[in-house]
Amino acid sequence: MAVLAVALLIGCGKSQSGSPAQGSGGAISMGGTLASGGNGSGGKPGTGGSSATGGASGSGGTTVNGGAIGGSSATGGRSMNGGNGAGGTSAVGGSSASGGTPGTGGSSSNGGTSGTGGAIGRGGDSGTGGGAGGRSGGAGGGLGGAVGTGGNSSGTGGARPDSGTPDAAADGSVDAGAAYTPCSTTAGTACAVLPLGDSITEGCCTAPMGGYRIELFRQSVLNGKNLTFVGSATNGPSTVQNRTFPQHHEGHGGYTIDTLGGKNGISGQITDQALSNYHPNIVLLKIGTNDINSSIDIANAPTRLGKLIDEITTNAPSALLVVSSIIPTADNNTNQRVQTYNAAIPGLVKTRAAAGKHVVFLDNYAAFAKNANYATALMADGLHPNDAGYVILGQSFYGAIAAFLPAGP
Repeated sequence: MAVLAVALLIGCGKSQSGSPAQGSGGAISMGGTLASGGNGSGGKPGTGGSSATGGASGSGGTTVNGGAIGGSSATGGRSMNGGNGAGGTSAVGGSSASGGTPGTGGSSSNGGTSGTGGAIGRGGDSGTGGGAGGRSGGAGGGLGGAVGTGGNSSGTGGARPDSGTPDAAADGSVDAGAAYTPCSTTAGTACAVLPLGDSITEGCCTAPMGGYRIELFRQSVLNGKNLTFVGSATNGPSTVQNRTFPQHHEGHGGYTIDTLGGKNGISGQITDQALSNYHPNIVLLKIGTNDINSSIDIANAPTRLGKLIDEITTNAPSALLVVSSIIPTADNNTNQRVQTYNAAIPGLVKTRAAAGKHVVFLDNYAAFAKNANYATALMADGLHPNDAGYVILGQSFYGAIAAFLPAGP
């Protein structure tokens, strides 16, 4: 399903006051860690009030790190927290969305007195920062501010990580959490599905034709979903589950990925016209069997498939593209080439999904291979499924798109 698309983002020093009465807080470079420090004099000495020098010095006065980190980072709780709430403006704590803004480092008044200064909401409080921070008179703002990073974190915490593509993925866009809906949301409107590929999409060679589309439609009816098929070709039964069967598709027997080696391809005119004429909400792409079976530029088959995927996602950017692996053949030698080709498809899809394209990979080879006797149980001939095989394919495709289909009539 969408195989969407991923985007991966202490100070130690002395307080200028120096007197124990004023400052266990200031004198303790790691006051944040000393809860008593703060209790002590952080608030008592006027907190930073006395040690206002701390705040006034911007960096905690002489509190070297207390100042540096104190002033700036609120580490010098004593110093910064010193009262002026330099702790508040304190670096990280302060600047941090919730941290600083609330003034928390010290400006919260408690920078010196209660250490709530660090209380930068949990931003500055940021753990140690806050509580212990301010209280420690010196260290408080410190860790308060420093852990203001916590505040920072709080601030950013509110931002939604998403990047523009309406896919509900946390990849940096503004729509984080918004569900991607390729199908129409208008009540009673069926989701337009374009089956695109070769003779297996066409439904060869089992009457009444229709291929996997029959079972896919049956599953949608049984599960109360609303879909219709679109395309320039038609075949299949007239009804399925007592409902009129939508016979349209874009399956072309004998066609390859693109025109090459004397074979006609579905890329270019066929695909472009189908997208332009029918505006599908979902495209089911299964192609490559004739390329592999006829040994047509096998080495570059994945690259050619990648270009077709780009053609579809460019011309129908809002549609969901389901790229299927091709099913196994009855010939073991051909099957080895099939597996090599299939192995490259997930990477093609992943790269484009990561770039924000609405494209997912569906492993229909695996769906067939679950039955060890698929060659006789699921195949009508060396390449095409029989009725049972088409049922497997139909159910597999339904599983890939069911979540996107609207409720049926």
